[in-house]
Amino acid sequence: MDIGIGLPTTISGVAGATVLEWARRADAARFSTLGTIDRVVYGNYDAVPALAAAAAVTSTIRLTTAILISPYRGNGALLAKQLASVDQLSGGRLVVGIAVGSRDDDYVATGSDFAGRGKAQDALLAEMRAVWAGESRGTAGAIGPAPVQAGGPPLLIGGLGAAAIRRTTTIGAGWISGGGGPAMFADAAGRVRAAWTAAGREGAPRM
Repeated sequence: MDIGIGLPTTISGVAGATVLEWARRADAARFSTLGTIDRVVYGNYDAVPALAAAAAVTSTIRLTTAILISPYRGNGALLAKQLASVDQLSGGRLVVGIAVGSRDDDYVATGSDFAGRGKAQDALLAEMRAVWAGESRGTAGAIGPAPVQAGGPPLLIGGLGAAAIRRTTTIGAGWISGGGGPAMFADAAGRVRAAWTAAGREGAPRM
């Protein structure tokens, strides 16, 4: 069993030096993963630069967004570049847990469409994967840097609805729970595994 630990980036007012020391100690203690959660309307550090900072002071621990709320982050090309940068800076240690979220205040604050977040997520994920595949986007060619991991960092899809399960079985490396307790996890994980097999995916989804 792998045991990860969260960065204290959601504690309002926590010092940057504390976040970095936490990352160093988690790496030295051989935890499997450092995780972050995502909000806009809150006093937390943003997940992407926080993991970039953690990458700079660690060497083996995986770095995971658990989870990144992506539809209000602008567009897939820019987010793909940011995440590929963290993947490169960490030597390929990034895992991207990603979902649409359920709090409308973050969408209001960023001028984003809460009701249309599912459609936006599909478009964003498609663009991210195209960027990571090296597709040209202009006279200079592809958007870089290229991620260390072929095809981009593994995507763990969050959410309990049919759309989230569809994304998991079509483009995800697995599924990630955003909370809710053991009973909820067991029920949702069972549905994801069944859908994974029904879609003809080999092996089992990462969880």
